[in-house]
Amino acid sequence: MGQSKGDVILHPVRMKIIQALAGRSLTVQDLMDKIPDIPQATMYRHLNMLKKHQIVLVQDEQKKRGVIEKTYTLDVRNSFISGEEAKQISKEDYLRYFMMFYGNLLRLMEEYFEDEVNLEKDGFGFHQLELNLNEEEGVRFLQDYKALITKYQFEPRGDRKKRTMATAFIPERNGDRKSE
Repeated sequence: MGQSKGDVILHPVRMKIIQALAGRSLTVQDLMDKIPDIPQATMYRHLNMLKKHQIVLVQDEQKKRGVIEKTYTLDVRNSFISGEEAKQISKEDYLRYFMMFYGNLLRLMEEYFEDEVNLEKDGFGFHQLELNLNEEEGVRFLQDYKALITKYQFEPRGDRKKRTMATAFIPERNGDRKSE
């Protein structure tokens, strides 16, 4: 297939498409309305790449005005790197993926600062937090975190502003902490 799954997912345009499709099904026109900075030909090219890697599926096809209109959705089983796939990724590729991920965030931040901003009102910020958790507490935290995120995933509408939240869970190396 050429490109690795990480390279496919983390491409800036494809990342926007994946985020737009998260939890919903959309036509190309819907996607272009949500992501107006992507030209139609580019949208089709990246959708085809996502389909080729089975990250996006055609959920429905309808004939409208003599043209087949496709509705796309994420294949939730393939829209992320699984634990088995992660085992095959080299340290160098992980570091490259991490840089791509944060490069995408940097682009979002640059776009945010192009207009007048109100950091406090907008809720803009970033921080680093260290949690000291045993294995059971770590599993429970991730379950609670996923439940919280799911609770606040609303459909877009006029009174809602999109807020991008990015996380990275980086465990300490084995043996870094001495037993106390």
